[in-house]
Amino acid sequence: MLTIRMTVFLVFISCLAPAHAEGPRNLLVTASPWPPYVSVGLHDKGVATSLVMTALRRANYNPTIVLREWPKDIEGAQQGEYDVIASIWYTEERNRDLQFSAPYFENRIRFIVRSDSDIRDTSPGPLKGLRVGVVEDYAYRQGSYEDLPVKLVKVATVEEGLQRLLDGEIDIAVADERVALYILNNKFPGSIKKVRLASGNLSTRELRIAVSRKHPDAEQIISDFDAALQEMKEDGTYMRTLMLFRVTP
Repeated sequence: MLTIRMTVFLVFISCLAPAHAEGPRNLLVTASPWPPYVSVGLHDKGVATSLVMTALRRANYNPTIVLREWPKDIEGAQQGEYDVIASIWYTEERNRDLQFSAPYFENRIRFIVRSDSDIRDTSPGPLKGLRVGVVEDYAYRQGSYEDLPVKLVKVATVEEGLQRLLDGEIDIAVADERVALYILNNKFPGSIKKVRLASGNLSTRELRIAVSRKHPDAEQIISDFDAALQEMKEDGTYMRTLMLFRVTP
């Protein structure tokens, strides 16, 4: 009789176990190097990477990140090579292929000019005919400067745009404020005194994660991430992460 009871008990426990013992689901995450948000040279690969990976782990996922040069990360996710893009801005065009999370960070897009420039802000009048360096496909353009009377000069990276600004080849470089300051301080020593930020934001963009709409669990991954991120904000983890990287909200 004892043996029968023990067998029944073990069967009952085995039926319950899977609901509690299910391990984290693997996710392959990608992003393009974009310091201080994403970089192999920074703690946790940057502040954006740290926030995203922490939120995914809290949501019972096992994320692994692979950095790819822009725009290979988006192309790979669209083709199903990766499950999640860790740092991306929403655009209507991208929304056709990708499902986006709620924003987890705000990017301030600014005009960077040489210190001796007469440019003070982003008003159209004084900008007529000036050469503005922009990174192609970075989505800086949406709702920001497409109506300004300027000559757009395509650059491959923000670093190239800042180099050409310092060399006098363009009059204005367009970049995220934190990215520009990081590059100037780390790639071009002493150059920070040679440039300045024009007053006011050209635009603000919201940083999100995205999952291909072809992914069978796209909606669930986004929902889980949003919930975990909200928990991080409520328990202080979010702000502690920003403080660790000396980044303001």
